[in-house]
Amino acid sequence: MTDVPASPAPGRLWRPYQIYVVGLLLAVTVCNYLDRIVLGVLQEPIKIELGLTDAQLGLLTGPAFALFYSLSGIPAARFAERFNRARLMAIAITAWSAMTALCGVAQNFAQLLLFRIGVGAGEGGCIPISHSILADYFTPKQRGVVMSVVSSAPPLATILAPIIGGLVAEVWGWRMAFLVLGLPGVVLALLVWFTLKEPRQAQPKAEQTKKPATFWADFRWLIRTPAFVFVLVGGAFVGIANAGIAGFTVSFLLRTHEFTLSQAGGIVGMTGAAGLVGAMLGGVLADRFSDDRGRSYVLVPALGSGLAAVAYLVAFGVPNAGWAVPFLLAAAVAYNMKNGPLYAAIQNIVPSTMRATGVAVFMVGATVVGSTVGPLLTGIISDTVAGQRFDGLGTFAVTCPGGRAPEGATEALTAACAQASAGGLQVALLVMSGIFLVSMVFLAIAARTIRINEPTAA
Repeated sequence: MTDVPASPAPGRLWRPYQIYVVGLLLAVTVCNYLDRIVLGVLQEPIKIELGLTDAQLGLLTGPAFALFYSLSGIPAARFAERFNRARLMAIAITAWSAMTALCGVAQNFAQLLLFRIGVGAGEGGCIPISHSILADYFTPKQRGVVMSVVSSAPPLATILAPIIGGLVAEVWGWRMAFLVLGLPGVVLALLVWFTLKEPRQAQPKAEQTKKPATFWADFRWLIRTPAFVFVLVGGAFVGIANAGIAGFTVSFLLRTHEFTLSQAGGIVGMTGAAGLVGAMLGGVLADRFSDDRGRSYVLVPALGSGLAAVAYLVAFGVPNAGWAVPFLLAAAVAYNMKNGPLYAAIQNIVPSTMRATGVAVFMVGATVVGSTVGPLLTGIISDTVAGQRFDGLGTFAVTCPGGRAPEGATEALTAACAQASAGGLQVALLVMSGIFLVSMVFLAIAARTIRINEPTAA
């Protein structure tokens, strides 16, 4: 594993070290997403133990993580344009893994909020750094499949989160689940530090010493490029819809269909497996139908968003779990079709001197706007509708702390709390499902102006 290509390989076949790089960065990205989404699996026992509201859960899964995740990506990206990206990645992995483990010792909402901020700040550099490295190893028309492989991390993490988080939580408690999830990062950080090679080192000396432009110069270029702007806005709406749904799917299955935590986690794990199919399908379709402008890299995600909206509306609208589960799986296939193509589109749009910056700016839209608004809006809608449906029986948040009737409550009050809590969340998730249609429109518009910006090193 000593050969580092000075430019992407022109053929379709991947070299052995390219395969290793893709595999290693896939493992890193799985760790990144696993530490991020496990809170969605564990939030019900956390909610009960700490006495939290859905809005507080939305804050933990949304703004507390997303704001610092995406904003830390900007300085990480700027460092990545100038310094050794493998070293930066190893430091970031160590930081977010430590913060994940600390979540397991939180004693109240404020402490958990602080540690989630730390997880977000540490994870912010992962996607910009890894994608910029991958773009230096592969040609534009190879990037759909390459990015899809690495972007299969979210569905893989969705499979692993219920297994690791749900099962460990049921046996040893939710605190131990966070501690266990922090361990793999140590091994991955060492592998990245010692085995991942910086592709810039194989470039001519003149290219290595060339200084990138300032952030504001790069940012002006991005916002003046219509295709990037439409992809950014489309990605933000995808983020709003997906973050809101992903953060509360387990809770929906528990409240509406009365699954156990392990059963609900198993269903979410199945959606992860379905998502793998969607991720690879999207990458193959985008590369297969790619033209000189790269329009397929935004049209495939647009199609996926439209199909996801329909499937989620059915899944959250039908009263029977026998119909809800298959449509959740179908939605996972459709939603994940955008994973690789959308990131490949960004790498194709931007010049090679601003690969990490382009991804980081995109992540601000997809994560700050998307992941901040999505879970928080879902939680607020859920609490509001639950309060309206509970009207006449008292104040929902006071009468039903944590969404449940207190111990010793009458059977009628217990049922009323459960029905209000389930109904509020159902309405919120239906609203989130419809937002996928807005994303579809913006991504389709992006196809009108998108162009491939050939890498200078190729």
